[in-house]
Amino acid sequence: MSGPAQTAPSRDLLLANHDFPCAYVIKAFGPNNDAFRSGIVASAVTVLSESHVTTSERTTKNGRQICVTLTLRARTVEDVEAVYAGIYDVEDLRLIF
Repeated sequence: MSGPAQTAPSRDLLLANHDFPCAYVIKAFGPNNDAFRSGIVASAVTVLSESHVTTSERTTKNGRQICVTLTLRARTVEDVEAVYAGIYDVEDLRLIF
């Protein structure tokens, strides 16, 4: 993904809006293929255990794009920052929020 710095929202913003530990949602958009899907999920499971990550998916009407939603049971702001860092390394990431 190209463009501005690829990082999580600012630490101050995260801490101002979330009381850790908490549920934190990240949505990642990209091509509807197994490599993208597994890369997004792995970026979270690598930081948090599988039991701390819930996923859901939604495809576009034409089926070519997918949104992978991660709901993290984040213990710390560092958990969230680390997951974002991993997601930005996933090939073909188009949008994240």
